Amino acid sequence: MTRNAFTSSRFILLLTLLCPAALRAEFDPNSEIIGRWTPGESTAQAQIERLQQGGWTSVLLAWPGSEASKALAGAARQSGLTPIAELGVVDSLEHARQSAASAREAGFQGIAVTAGGALSSAQALRDFAAEPGGHDVLVFLDREQVAWDVGGAHPILATGLWPGVRAPPNVPGRGMEVATASREPWLDTNPYLIGYLRGMFPQRPAVLGYRPDKAAGISGGRAVPHESVEVALVEAFLAGGNCVLSLPDDFRSALLRDDGDAVSAWKSLGRTARFLQENAEKIRRPNRSRIAAAAGSLAESGEILNLMYRRSLFPVVHPAADVPVLDPSRVRGFVYANLDAPSARVLRRIFGYVQAGGLLVTAPSGVESGKWWLAGGASKTRSDRDRDHFALGNGRIVAYHDPVLDPSEFALDVVDLIGVQTRDVRLWNAPTVVGSAFQAGRTAAQVHLVNYDTPLDQGFPTRVDGVFRRATVYEPNGEIRRLKAVKRGEATEIWVDRIGRFALIEVR
Repeated sequence: MTRNAFTSSRFILLLTLLCPAALRAEFDPNSEIIGRWTPGESTAQAQIERLQQGGWTSVLLAWPGSEASKALAGAARQSGLTPIAELGVVDSLEHARQSAASAREAGFQGIAVTAGGALSSAQALRDFAAEPGGHDVLVFLDREQVAWDVGGAHPILATGLWPGVRAPPNVPGRGMEVATASREPWLDTNPYLIGYLRGMFPQRPAVLGYRPDKAAGISGGRAVPHESVEVALVEAFLAGGNCVLSLPDDFRSALLRDDGDAVSAWKSLGRTARFLQENAEKIRRPNRSRIAAAAGSLAESGEILNLMYRRSLFPVVHPAADVPVLDPSRVRGFVYANLDAPSARVLRRIFGYVQAGGLLVTAPSGVESGKWWLAGGASKTRSDRDRDHFALGNGRIVAYHDPVLDPSEFALDVVDLIGVQTRDVRLWNAPTVVGSAFQAGRTAAQVHLVNYDTPLDQGFPTRVDGVFRRATVYEPNGEIRRLKAVKRGEATEIWVDRIGRFALIEVR
């Protein structure tokens, strides 16, 4: 297979200053490589060339801004990049309108705002986005605002943790001094947020827009590798979404002074960004997981989904208020935890799934919540310290006595209940790698592996559900190579010989 057989046609941005209305039809936050940038002292054209080297196709600039910002917007437009004026939180609608008008005059082709201030309701955002002017509007929403209907604007979830390995000190107040073999590395990851957005709001792009700040876990002088910006893009893209990139101050400063390590990381970001964008249609596939999970708000369901994804479970997410009919021959387990009792319609669907042979894993939303899972006539088969087991028809129910307080242990329990050997993706000897799988056709699948630490030169086995004969890995540098694939029962074990930031593996 050639690379062209795998690579889709590259996204082409057909916008000009003479036709600003085209932006509304063509701009897609899910397909762009978008990043925030602060103008430096070098020429505008030199900075644009730097952004293009990093693979960027759109750039957010704070506005109202300086003459340098205006010059950079003009240079971006002339070079084929989309300049977007980021207004932040506006204190009045009049101020927002004036800033949008001045941005248009300066040549910006899009507007970005943060929900709050004069735009602190979904209706206000819808009205602002509907005003004439030819701009697309990007709206940054927090966790509590994520469900807002913002009309014609593009919603972006401004929540996430800076991705990578977080190594807490062994001694309080001091750095990491002892490498303990028994301690599993703690990873900060965000694919669960993409899975949440795709499941809860399937009609809109799943885009994250967090910054390298305290809210994202960067505080107290914590330094992060330059390569973590690339990881932020990779984990979001491979999960089926996108991420508005923001550079940590030290990375941007090192890049502007042509520091060798920073430039190397930046060029790697560019190669990866182009690869991901060129192959977007091939990468963004339906979730292949045979585990499903109901979700409410991020406060209710976020950490449960987070730790399930962390264990390479990556469940298909459904709104708790609208759980579809589930087929037990396709769905091995369904998680409905820390949520209020389902509606009568959803309850019938859940009981129908269990009676036909499915597994329900549930926990109450509060200590006083009723045991709704008994309404179908389930009979208890045994009790553990923290949960009861029931039989219902041909299926079973595992119900926790109390709400889930330790999502990590809960995720491990789900692994045990589903069966370690029947997991959709299982990794060995790669504790900083997280895997997921997507359907790539009737007889093909893709395995996406994201490495949150330094590249691994030593190989490790990866097992994927289903029997396949061939495994092929595609690299951002254009290299394509076959990997060893061996049938293991009803699964296929792939020997991943090495991994950089990520591995995109196609199995047939």
